[in-house]
Amino acid sequence: MGKVAIKIRVMPNEAGIDMEEFKNNVTKVLPEYAQLVNAEIKPIAFGLKALLLQIIMPDQSPDELIEKIRGVEKVENVEVEDLSLI
Repeated sequence: MGKVAIKIRVMPNEAGIDMEEFKNNVTKVLPEYAQLVNAEIKPIAFGLKALLLQIIMPDQSPDELIEKIRGVEKVENVEVEDLSLI
Protein backbone atom coordinates (compact mmCIF):
# COMPACT_ATOMS: atom_id res chain seq x y z
CA MET A 1 0.00 0.00 0.00
CA GLY A 2 1.32 3.45 -0.91
CA LYS A 3 1.39 6.61 1.14
CA VAL A 4 -0.29 9.96 0.62
CA ALA A 5 0.64 13.49 1.60
CA ILE A 6 -2.34 15.42 2.87
CA LYS A 7 -2.68 19.13 3.70
CA ILE A 8 -5.44 20.01 6.13
CA ARG A 9 -6.66 23.45 7.21
CA VAL A 10 -8.18 23.56 10.70
CA MET A 11 -10.16 26.67 11.63
CA PRO A 12 -10.86 27.60 15.26
CA ASN A 13 -14.33 28.73 16.31
CA GLU A 14 -13.12 32.14 17.52
CA ALA A 15 -10.34 34.61 16.76
CA GLY A 16 -8.91 35.22 20.22
CA ILE A 17 -7.81 31.74 21.25
CA ASP A 18 -4.27 30.63 22.10
CA MET A 19 -3.19 29.07 18.78
CA GLU A 20 -0.21 27.21 20.27
CA GLU A 21 -2.52 25.43 22.72
CA PHE A 22 -4.99 24.82 19.88
CA LYS A 23 -2.18 23.30 17.77
CA ASN A 24 -1.12 21.03 20.64
CA ASN A 25 -4.70 19.85 21.23
CA VAL A 26 -5.18 19.04 17.54
CA THR A 27 -1.87 17.23 17.08
CA LYS A 28 -2.48 15.10 20.20
CA VAL A 29 -5.50 13.38 18.63
CA LEU A 30 -3.78 12.32 15.40
CA PRO A 31 -3.88 8.52 14.93
CA GLU A 32 -0.62 6.52 15.08
CA TYR A 33 -0.62 5.94 11.33
CA ALA A 34 -0.67 9.70 10.61
CA GLN A 35 2.86 11.12 10.59
CA LEU A 36 2.84 14.87 11.21
CA VAL A 37 5.36 16.57 8.93
CA ASN A 38 4.52 20.22 9.64
CA ALA A 39 2.06 22.25 11.70
CA GLU A 40 1.92 25.96 10.85
CA ILE A 41 -0.23 28.78 12.18
CA LYS A 42 -1.19 31.14 9.37
CA PRO A 43 -3.07 34.47 9.63
CA ILE A 44 -6.28 34.60 7.57
CA ALA A 45 -8.08 37.91 8.21
CA PHE A 46 -9.28 40.20 11.02
CA GLY A 47 -7.18 38.42 13.67
CA LEU A 48 -8.41 34.96 12.66
CA LYS A 49 -5.72 32.35 12.20
CA ALA A 50 -5.77 28.86 10.70
CA LEU A 51 -3.76 25.78 11.60
CA LEU A 52 -2.23 24.14 8.53
CA LEU A 53 -1.20 20.51 8.94
CA GLN A 54 0.93 18.47 6.57
CA ILE A 55 0.56 14.75 7.22
CA ILE A 56 1.87 11.58 5.59
CA MET A 57 -0.39 8.57 5.99
CA PRO A 58 -1.22 5.26 4.30
CA ASP A 59 -3.27 5.45 1.11
CA GLN A 60 -6.71 5.18 2.72
CA SER A 61 -9.69 7.39 3.32
CA PRO A 62 -8.87 10.39 5.51
CA ASP A 63 -12.37 10.34 7.04
CA GLU A 64 -11.24 8.90 10.41
CA LEU A 65 -8.44 11.47 10.65
CA ILE A 66 -10.84 14.34 9.83
CA GLU A 67 -13.41 13.15 12.39
CA LYS A 68 -10.77 12.94 15.15
CA ILE A 69 -9.68 16.51 14.42
CA ARG A 70 -13.31 17.72 14.30
CA GLY A 71 -13.82 16.27 17.79
CA VAL A 72 -11.23 18.60 19.31
CA GLU A 73 -12.62 21.43 21.45
CA LYS A 74 -12.84 24.81 19.66
CA VAL A 75 -12.52 23.35 16.14
CA GLU A 76 -14.97 25.07 13.80
CA ASN A 77 -14.04 23.59 10.43
CA VAL A 78 -11.64 21.02 8.96
CA GLU A 79 -10.88 21.11 5.24
CA VAL A 80 -8.59 18.96 3.11
CA GLU A 81 -6.69 21.38 0.89
CA ASP A 82 -4.54 18.89 -0.98
CA LEU A 83 -4.12 15.12 -1.21
CA SER A 84 -1.44 13.51 -3.34
CA LEU A 85 0.12 10.11 -3.72
CA ILE A 86 3.81 9.93 -2.82
